[in-house]
Amino acid sequence: MITVLVLLAGAAVAGRLADMYATGGQGLGALAAAAVALGALLLAKWCAFPGRTLSRYRVMWMHVRLRLGLRPGPGHATGYHLWLRWGRLAAWRRSKQSRPSLSTFQRYWRPFSHAVLVGWGYGWHRLWVPFEEHILLMAPPRAYKTALLAKAIMHWPGAVLATSTKPDLFGLTSGLRARRGPVHVFNPQKRGRVPSTFRWNPLQGCEEPAVAIRRASAFAEAVSQEGVEKGDWFGERAGAYLRALFCAAALDGRDMLAVAKWASGLEIAEARDILARHGRVEWVRELEQLRGQARRTIESIQMTMAASLGFLADPVLQECVLPGPDEIDLAEFLAEGGTLYLIARKQGKTAPLAPLFAAIASEVQYQAVLLGSMQPGGRLDPPLLMALDEATAICPVPVPSWLSDAGGQGVSLMVVCHGEGQLRTSWGADGAQTVLDTCGTVCWYGGIKDKSTLETASELCDETGYTQRGQEHETQHRVMTPGMVRRLPARYALIMRGGLAPVIAHVPVAWHDLGYLVAKITRRAVAHVEALAPAQTVAPRPEIPPVHQWAPGGEWAPGDGPAPAGEPIDAPTGPAQPVPAGRYPWGPPAASKGHGRNGSGGHDGH
Repeated sequence: MITVLVLLAGAAVAGRLADMYATGGQGLGALAAAAVALGALLLAKWCAFPGRTLSRYRVMWMHVRLRLGLRPGPGHATGYHLWLRWGRLAAWRRSKQSRPSLSTFQRYWRPFSHAVLVGWGYGWHRLWVPFEEHILLMAPPRAYKTALLAKAIMHWPGAVLATSTKPDLFGLTSGLRARRGPVHVFNPQKRGRVPSTFRWNPLQGCEEPAVAIRRASAFAEAVSQEGVEKGDWFGERAGAYLRALFCAAALDGRDMLAVAKWASGLEIAEARDILARHGRVEWVRELEQLRGQARRTIESIQMTMAASLGFLADPVLQECVLPGPDEIDLAEFLAEGGTLYLIARKQGKTAPLAPLFAAIASEVQYQAVLLGSMQPGGRLDPPLLMALDEATAICPVPVPSWLSDAGGQGVSLMVVCHGEGQLRTSWGADGAQTVLDTCGTVCWYGGIKDKSTLETASELCDETGYTQRGQEHETQHRVMTPGMVRRLPARYALIMRGGLAPVIAHVPVAWHDLGYLVAKITRRAVAHVEALAPAQTVAPRPEIPPVHQWAPGGEWAPGDGPAPAGEPIDAPTGPAQPVPAGRYPWGPPAASKGHGRNGSGGHDGH
């Protein structure tokens, strides 16, 4: 387009000069017109075909050409390839898989209904990425990565789960998202004075073993085991014990405070009694294994469990997981196409709420896959967007395992990080490579200082032929050196997608969106949300005596180990038998106190 404009301008100037000199009777008219035309042709050639002479000022010329909307150099995608592989027609050809419920006409004229706009290429070609491809954004702080994330959230047709350490995503997108469905906020730390609007009881539905296993694993896996010898094994064992405690609390109508009390290692016998009373003998034996471990092993497992439930030490954070009004139904949230914002402050390497956020996100992902399996094509339509900003710090979910098949199940992920270092810290070297391999589109912003990230971006751009001054033959040089990636202009990003040539795109920002501007003028840019109601106050329950189990050699009491298979488990007829001191490595258990019963009905969606 720029080339055509240059040619038209040159032709107009040449014609005007020729006419002026011809009117004045001078013979230089044709010569002046020819000079102008030649200059226009040379300028058009420079615009359309970037030279292959290696310049000492590659970065400067890259900036100039990008500002003019021109192809920055050899090796980058051409305008024809942008139209063929990135344009509306290319996205439309693949849209039937992700949005089978839309007609052909709707899918062509409404590209936002099945694709994400990631930027504008050379000549202002729009770059569309289908929903079934995951997107990875790598950028330093304050590099406009949140602006692109907010733009995608604004136009997403289905449900959205967004995580952030600041309320900026809520402020930019909540007003527009409220028109599509309900808006929910989980902000126990009250960042930006945005109130929490719902509570989530992790024990809801944990009477079922499958639900207890899923929830407990999400809590345990969110705890970092960096620097811990055999950390994965300790995390696995902590998850195995937590699922038994979750099930015991749900069966007896307890809350998360009871789980935290048991997990501290003081009254685990009480949970074992509850499981035995309800016939969960296998999980009784699971808890019994904790007694046979070495003291150091028990302490490591208890530290992992304590870290996963550490947020319960804050009374303000307790309020969001205790039974009460405003409990969210995640299956209903997905069906209504709502928006769920998870906002937390980062403290140290991870946030205190990271295990809870990971459990909520994992449950949303599970429910989305479950609902999608019941729809035609086996995928959720419209799909779920999981916009994970600062996911490595506040929502450490197993992203590498999700990315492998989530796109085909109607779950799209947009992961934001500062570089490969954050990915390696959270998921290891293999996990970081898996994220890079399974994300269909990767965007690198300028300003990145991680050498491995810059080197990866440079290598993926491949090489192309350049001629150096004084040489007649071409030599291979990188399309983008690491320094060129680091020095990209503001609001530009290097985008790599599949096996296509690299593109440097001008990325969109949410606050320039027409819908947002209209909502801001009419004062509807931020949704009005109601604060969370107080939790229910539950009357204390009477003390329940432990159960007894008959075993060879006498009456079974808590701490004597599992009875032989097939022996009945009966309630006691007499008073509770005290547990002798010293039965557990951590000391004598305290007397059990009753806790409130969960009176909320709730629906787990399982």
